[in-house]
This record gives sequence, C-alpha cells and structure tokens, in this order.
Amino acid sequence: MAPSANLSSAPSDRYGNKESPKEAASGAINTLRMLLVGTVVVPMLLALIGGYLSYRTAHQAATAALAEAVAVAEENTTKVLDTHVLVAARINDLLGGLSDDQIRSQEQVLHQRIAQQIANLPQVAAAWVLDASGRELVSARVYPVNSTLDQSGRDDFRALRDPRADTFIWALRARSLESGEYRPYFTVSHRRQGGDGSFQGIVVVAVSGQYFASFYNSLLGASAQYTASVLRDDGTVLARYPETAEAGAPGENEEPLATAIAAKTASGTVATGSLADTAGSLIAYKRLADYPVYVTIGRTRASVLHEWLATMEGYAAIGVPAAVGLMLLSLLALRRTRREQVALAKARDAIEERAAIEAQLQHAQKMEAVGLLTAGMAHDFNNVLTVVWGNISLLEAECDSFEPNHRSFIEAAVSGCERAAGLTRRLLNYANRKPVDPRPVEVNEVVKQMSDLPWRSPGADIAVEFRLDHGLWPALVDPHQLEDALLNLAINARDAMAGRGTLTITTTNLRIDAAHAAADPDVALGEYAAIYVTDTGCGMPEEVLAKAFDPFFTTKGAESGTGLGLAQVYGFAARSGGYCAIESELGRGTTVTLYLPRHKVTEGRLVALPGGRNGRFAADEPGLRA
Repeated sequence: MAPSANLSSAPSDRYGNKESPKEAASGAINTLRMLLVGTVVVPMLLALIGGYLSYRTAHQAATAALAEAVAVAEENTTKVLDTHVLVAARINDLLGGLSDDQIRSQEQVLHQRIAQQIANLPQVAAAWVLDASGRELVSARVYPVNSTLDQSGRDDFRALRDPRADTFIWALRARSLESGEYRPYFTVSHRRQGGDGSFQGIVVVAVSGQYFASFYNSLLGASAQYTASVLRDDGTVLARYPETAEAGAPGENEEPLATAIAAKTASGTVATGSLADTAGSLIAYKRLADYPVYVTIGRTRASVLHEWLATMEGYAAIGVPAAVGLMLLSLLALRRTRREQVALAKARDAIEERAAIEAQLQHAQKMEAVGLLTAGMAHDFNNVLTVVWGNISLLEAECDSFEPNHRSFIEAAVSGCERAAGLTRRLLNYANRKPVDPRPVEVNEVVKQMSDLPWRSPGADIAVEFRLDHGLWPALVDPHQLEDALLNLAINARDAMAGRGTLTITTTNLRIDAAHAAADPDVALGEYAAIYVTDTGCGMPEEVLAKAFDPFFTTKGAESGTGLGLAQVYGFAARSGGYCAIESELGRGTTVTLYLPRHKVTEGRLVALPGGRNGRFAADEPGLRA
C-alpha cells in the first residue's frame, strides 16, 4: 500500500498484494499449456517435414520414371537410326556401279525397287538419291523426280563432300506429300562414292514425324505434362514431341541441358526452377551410343507437385482431424484443470481464512480470559493494598513518637504501596477496566513530546529522528494513553538498541482499501493516521515475534520487565478502534506501527498535551518495558 504522505523515506507497508486464485499457476496447468502449444506446433512441424520428405520422394520417383522412359526412347531412336542407315546402304547397293545416266534411264524400275525397300518400314517417310551436282536422280515416293532442282546447298550434301564423312543427320522442314503442309523432319544421309573414292552424291532417308509422334504418344501416355525431343550433339533439334511444343519446352533450349550436352555427358537428369516452381521442369537425357544424337524426355514440376498434393490430401484427411481432436482434448483438459485449480485455490484460501479466524478467536478468548484474570487479581490485590495502606497511614499519623529508624521503615512501606498502586493501575489499564477518554488529538504534537520525556538511560547514545507528515489527519484517541503507548515503544526500542542507535518516528496518512483489508482481516476499511516507530536494534526472531503481543511474555529478566508493555500498546490501539502491527528481522531492527482511525473534525478544537508530561514516568519504572 502506498501511503499518502510527503515523506522522503517512509517505511514500507506491511501489506502485500495477495495472489488471486485465478492467477495461481500450477505445474499441471503449465504442462497442459505446453501440451496445447505442442498440439499445434508439433503437427505443423511434422506436416512440414513429412510434406518435404513426401515431395522429395515424389521428385525422386519422377526422376526415376524419366530415366526409365529416356532409356526406352534411346533404344528406340537407335533402332530407327540403324534402320535408316541400313536402308541407305541397301539403296546404295541397289544402285551398284550404275552411272547417273543409267539411273535416270532406269528411274521407274529403281523407283519401284526403292519403294519396296521402305514399304514395310513405317519409321521411314521417304528416300531419294542426289547426284554429285545436287540434282535428284531417283526417289521412293516421287516419279518422275524434278531433276532441275538444285539441292547442292543442303547441309548434308555439303558435309558429305568431305571424304572423311560417311553419314550425316540433319533437320529440315518439308512439304508433306499427303497433306501438302510443311512439317518438321530429320534425315539420315549417306555418302556415295566411286571405286576411286570420288564423291558421286548422297542417299537421303527421311525419318517419319508421325512415327515419332505415335511412339512418344504411347510412351508418355499422351500427357500434356511431358515433352520429348531428339537433339544433335550440337543442340540442333531433330524431332520434337508434341510437334506443337514451343522452342523453350523442356528438352530443347534449357540452359542446364545445353550445358550437359556441351560437356558430352552420356546421360543424366537436370532440373530447372525450385521445388515449388510450377514453371520449372525435370529433364532426363541420354546420348545414343553410335550416333551424335541425344534423346530427352521432360516433365513439368507442376505435374510432380500435383501428384504430391494428391498424396498429401490423403494424409491431411487423416492427420488434420487427429491434430484438431488432440488440440481440443488438450484445451478441454486445460480448462478443466484450470477450473479445478481455481476451486482448490478458493478452498485453500477458505481453509486458511477459517484457520486465521479461529486463531484470532482463540487469541481473543485468551486475551479476554487473561484480562478477566488480571482484573480480578488487580481488584483483590487493591482491596488488600487498601487495608495495608490504611494501617500504614495510621502508623504514619503517630510517627512523631517513633524512632528515626522506625520512621524510615514507614516511609519505605509507603513508597512500596505507591509502586503497588501504580502496578494495579497498569493491570487494570491492560484489563480494559481503566476509563478511556477519547478526544480529537493532533497526533504530531503528542509525538513531538517524546523528545522531552526522560526515557533515555544515562550515558546512552541514541539519536531520535522525526519524519512527520504535516498534513497528518487527526485521530480520536485518549491522548494520555497514546503518550503511554509511545513511551512503552520508546523504552522497548532503547532496550533493544542497548543504548546506541537511531530511533525513527514517522507519521503518515494511510487508506485501507478492500484489497489490503482482505490481506489482513484485523484491519478494517477506512482512513488512518499511522505512526511508525523504528529502531536499529537487535530485532526479533520469528518465534519471539509471534508472541510479542502476548501478555506477560518477555525476553527480559524477571526484574527488568513484566511483559505488559506491548500488550498495553496493542490493547490501546484495539480500544481506540485501530490496530497495532509489528515487523522485525533478527539483526535488522524492529518497526511497530499504530493505525489510529482518522477523526473528521466538524467543530471544536484538537487536543494536545500542553507542555508534555515530564517527570510523570521514570525511565526504569516497572511495567513500561516488555
């Protein structure tokens, strides 16, 4: 609680914020909270890891499938090229040692024979023969040929002029004899030479585009996600599937593939794009063993991703409901455990509150019993003391006839009766039998008079420090009993400091609200003028602190105290409608706080003790120390 005082350093209040049951966290709740977080985080992590592993598996499966497919394509393409080379060799043998003029004169017969050579070969689209000047001599598909057309500019014709070249594979676009449309073809050309090795022309065999389309359509299942191509080792495209594939389709102008072909790599797989890049592709390639030709088969990453998502849908259909169910169970367990913890905390608080109330009741009953016993003893002792005092008074009236030493005995007896009467007054005061005269009191004025009272022992080095709130509220108390209480506290502090230390008296305004009142049911709601009496003495251990307000409890010798000092202070505060609290730590000093109810002045004036009460009490008077 923060006091509403303008003090430079006020003592900390004894009240603390009590943790509410709803804020109490147990190990079970923390465990369930972690479990709830785990039911969200762990499935997500597992889904990410599982999804990655599943995609990698799908990627590897797609790569393996492409490798198998390209191996089949390589085998088929090799057979096709072998067939074309064989056809070219047969045509060359068929022409034998015939001159160009003889071939032209026998064109029809040769045309038929060559047509018979390719009749049962669907992979062969056409075959024809050019002479050394690039003029067509005979053809398997056309009769008669156009011998005026100069084809000497063809790449295969120019390449095969070199005696070191025997076969040349070349791509071209030519008009289809069936549809008349231009279609892509590639040809296998064979060099014709005489017995002396002279160049006599070439034999050209064209590969059927329809055959390739039919083969790859069967191999790849007519899927639009696949492409295939036949490439020369310089990157020239010889055939493409589908024919409508753009130039940038997988297997054609992909940079990783071009790099692999340029490096003369026999086979492998290249990939473009990232794992989730649907525009990328996977391309398997393989070089033909006997020809400078590569075959490639490509597949889009989008198709791999689609297959992976289809697999993940099945996992999600099982995993997501399980994860949600586990999360809901964890949430339900957490809520139930939290309710149980709150209920247990409330029950525990109720038990503690009941125990505290029972302890207070027992303490009140004990104090009441002690008060009744004390009052009875004081009353009976006072009756006996009256008889003794009366007889001594009779003797004192006749003391003139006594010897001087007898007179001193009577004076000693009178002094003892006076001390006994003082003890009786203190007992009755503790037992609540002494009249109380509450009046509006300026508390600071009563506190200031502490510096004038002779409570310090001779030779003591005790500094007194006052920290007074000049806006302190007045209190409705008996000013004389307030002074007695402060004197008792000052003497206790003096004894605790063994004559050396600092006594600090602080006053401030305090407001006790519901939260602080709930922390200590002994203090009622309201506004108080608080007095803190702090010493720098030896302090008290916990077992002594627990009994500090008990009547007749003292840690001093039998001749040094009666154990009624703090009990009187506690009784005074209780009778005044306030409260007394004590805080102490062994070796760190003690602070006793008086909570005096605020008095709201409406009329009249405040009461202070004018001039103090100097000389009324002696510092070593019995009963003023606990």
